[in-house]
Amino acid sequence: MSVYRYRIVNVFAEQRFGGNPLAVFTDAGGLSEQDMQLIARQFNLSETVFLFPGDAE
Repeated sequence: MSVYRYRIVNVFAEQRFGGNPLAVFTDAGGLSEQDMQLIARQFNLSETVFLFPGDAE
């Protein structure tokens, strides 16, 4: 099983622990669209972001 690191961040926060929680996967390489949908559903947050490595060119 692969390991995917993520962070939970608060966006639009005006105070500590305020705002909207957001899950950010910093390297989603290898995840299919279906995987990402299932992960987002599991987190049950309003937003989940999946970042992919860019091209080296």
